[in-house]
Amino acid sequence: MLTPQHRQEALSRAYVQAIAGRCGMSVSTPFPDYGIDLSLHEITIVGNRRLETGVRLDIQAKATTRSNVSGTNLRYDLAVRDYEVLRFAEAGSHRILVILALPKSEEQWLSQTEEELILRRCAYWFSLRDWPATMNRKSIRLSVPRTNVFTVPALRAIVKRIRARGEA
Repeated sequence: MLTPQHRQEALSRAYVQAIAGRCGMSVSTPFPDYGIDLSLHEITIVGNRRLETGVRLDIQAKATTRSNVSGTNLRYDLAVRDYEVLRFAEAGSHRILVILALPKSEEQWLSQTEEELILRRCAYWFSLRDWPATMNRKSIRLSVPRTNVFTVPALRAIVKRIRARGEA
């Protein structure tokens, strides 16, 4: 059986894939993984063919049951190694962090019937583009606005901004 952390990671990837699928985007998994868990690709229709537009969004997906959620923010401690991957200025694509905040009890993470599949709580997205280097050695505390819920409209807006201005 997978560790609890690996089960959380699988759910965070599934969350991102579900949102991307609903947006009509394709999803690829980089191999080997050097800090990017999933790449989302915008698809367009040209004539009677579907093609990738070249707009790509790289995702580092995390999940936690220990998130500190306040009225306006989710505080999350991100490993410095992951921070550096996400803020890397020379990356050829845009990168965001997606954090799935799960209930503490694993029994509450997911439920299923013939009518629905429910993944409890939600994920938040955060861009570290142009953030400064850190002197921290282990982790850096992020304060992610709770308004940054990773939803279908949010992903569409992020892709629109990337297409228009080149930023997430």
